[in-house]
Amino acid sequence: MENLAEIFNMSTTYVSEFFRKQMKMSLREYMIKAKLKLVEIRLLNSDYTFTQIADELGFTDVSHLSKTFKRYSGTSLKEFKTNGEYQLLKRSACSA
Repeated sequence: MENLAEIFNMSTTYVSEFFRKQMKMSLREYMIKAKLKLVEIRLLNSDYTFTQIADELGFTDVSHLSKTFKRYSGTSLKEFKTNGEYQLLKRSACSA
């Protein structure tokens, strides 16, 4: 948020309010959903481990990644990888 505020020469409060009005969600939630879409891509198109994906995308650990993924997608990381079909990328919006 601070980086965006500095780039656009606005207060962090205004950037936060503006983003929420435009996107109908907070910047934090938007970033989580974007990361989870990247998780799907990594799981289906690479040999990265859950740990590597969690580290690369800034999750605290695999447990944090797993809980967040399950909350937004409704399935576990292992189930998702086994099914081999995009879920979040097909949706126009992720729900928590």
